[in-house]
Amino acid sequence: MMPPYLLVLGALASAVAMAQTQDMVPDTLPARAAAQLAQSLEAARAHSPHVWRDTPPRNADRTVNAYIEISRGDRRKWELDMRTHVRAIDRMIPESVGGYPVNYGLTPQTVSYDGDPFDALVLGPPIEGGTTVRGVVIGLMYMEDEKGLDSKVVLSTTGRDGRPLHDLTVREQQRIADYFRRYKEHESGAYSKVPGWGSVAEADALVTRTHQFFLKCRERGSQPCTVAP
Repeated sequence: MMPPYLLVLGALASAVAMAQTQDMVPDTLPARAAAQLAQSLEAARAHSPHVWRDTPPRNADRTVNAYIEISRGDRRKWELDMRTHVRAIDRMIPESVGGYPVNYGLTPQTVSYDGDPFDALVLGPPIEGGTTVRGVVIGLMYMEDEKGLDSKVVLSTTGRDGRPLHDLTVREQQRIADYFRRYKEHESGAYSKVPGWGSVAEADALVTRTHQFFLKCRERGSQPCTVAP
């Protein structure tokens, strides 16, 4: 039987972990992000349908949609231009840093704490940029940068049986985290931190939260927007 003091320590550790998780998933969208959401929606008005505005974040089978902006291995930092509805190169990642270690994109109908769509990382071989794929949630990469919280849902494409084709192993976590800790080192005034990894439940919660922001914060202008937990 476990000694009482170990039970107490375990309970304290769980409480601390829960508090840290809640701190990483706040229920308020900052004013700057709310303003960016309004600007993005205005920019997208000319296009119907629009992949970010009109594609649901989830499907009936609970898979999550991801629009791929950057194919694995690409050093070009592509981003979806909301106004033109095509990808544009924002910057080049230095050769010393290397190409993206994972397919990188956005989750439709979401807005994250930095005002951009909630980022999605899709494991597996390179996927052509401009493609929308669906994947099973397999984890969450917590991340912070100079704009604030910038966490990313981790997805795996599935086989015919609906099971994920790729695992988020410890080795994969280390490889991906190492890249995202370094990929802004060459940018003046920019930084990035990867404080840890979250569970499937935590990732699902952030997909839900950022979708709530998209739905409920579009009329707030430059005011902070709080949604129900």
